[in-house]
Amino acid sequence: MKRLLSGLFLAALAGIVLVPSDSDAFGHNRSSCGGCGQGSAPVAAYAPGCNAAPCAPAPVQYVQQTVTRYRQEVTWQEVQETVYQQVPRQEKFQYTVQVPVTRQEKRTVTNYQQVQREVEFTYNVCVPVQTMEERTVVNYQQVQRQVPYTYTVMVPRTVQRTVQQTTYQCVPEVVQQVVPVCRTIQVPTCDPCGNPCGYTCQRVMEYQTVSCTVMKQVPIVQNVVINQVVCEAVQQQGTRTVCELVPTQQKIQVAVVRYEYRPQTGKRLVCEVVPTQQEVLVNVCAYETRQETGTRTVFESVAQKVSRKVAVCTTVPYQELINVPVATAPCYQQDCGYGYVSAGYGGGHGHGRRGGCCR
Repeated sequence: MKRLLSGLFLAALAGIVLVPSDSDAFGHNRSSCGGCGQGSAPVAAYAPGCNAAPCAPAPVQYVQQTVTRYRQEVTWQEVQETVYQQVPRQEKFQYTVQVPVTRQEKRTVTNYQQVQREVEFTYNVCVPVQTMEERTVVNYQQVQRQVPYTYTVMVPRTVQRTVQQTTYQCVPEVVQQVVPVCRTIQVPTCDPCGNPCGYTCQRVMEYQTVSCTVMKQVPIVQNVVINQVVCEAVQQQGTRTVCELVPTQQKIQVAVVRYEYRPQTGKRLVCEVVPTQQEVLVNVCAYETRQETGTRTVFESVAQKVSRKVAVCTTVPYQELINVPVATAPCYQQDCGYGYVSAGYGGGHGHGRRGGCCR
């Protein structure tokens, strides 16, 4: 509905702004002054020299018109629908039960007993055997002998040599320095009323220039004669004792121990497992199948017709009286005598017509 009203309002505005002259209402030219105002370009092409009066603004009139509009209305309707309900009922059924049954049976079992017995066995024993053997050994004896050799001896010798020696001599020098000095001065004091009542001592630091003597070291270079000890290498001959090892061979008797394997016989206990069979009674549990009858609850779906009210949305048309703006085209005052004007915004048949002003 809002879109319909918006469309009608825009169409009315277009009719006001784009309305053609009365000579173009049906596509015919009733006046030779169709070249004024709107659509002057076509007339200028076919009817030059047309002296038309200026166009007056089109008046707007309102016409009542009945329009059909639509609105949504909600109504309640009673409808029938099928509802399924679960209805329980009891029924009998048969089921199978496995029942355990215990009975005694005779079985033959094998028991194993452990029996000990003595068994002879042979084993090897390593026995040490000592024998005397002759061996050749090498003995080393230390022998000293005198051997001449040459050695080098450093012999010192004093030699005088002139060298430069630098000594430092202290020379006094007076320099000026600025040092801080603290001294005590008396400062007059006043009471709260501003009257002088005495003096107080205060320490004041000030800088003073003083002279001080500084010892400055001045280097002095001079030639001096010194005694220098020089060592000279001298070759000398001497004798020294050298120890040498001299090998000597000797045959001796040594005891050699070897191991020999000797078999011996002994006895040991062997455990054997001896099987024995025995008949015993055992309980055997077996399952037997039995049919039993029971009762169970079964739910069935039962259809029922139920009435209920539902909301139904329908579109209802209704008539409404509205005011529609209508524009009328102005009339021109002069006839140019000729000229074809094409249909304007009035929506004619597209033909031009010679003629005078609007009637």
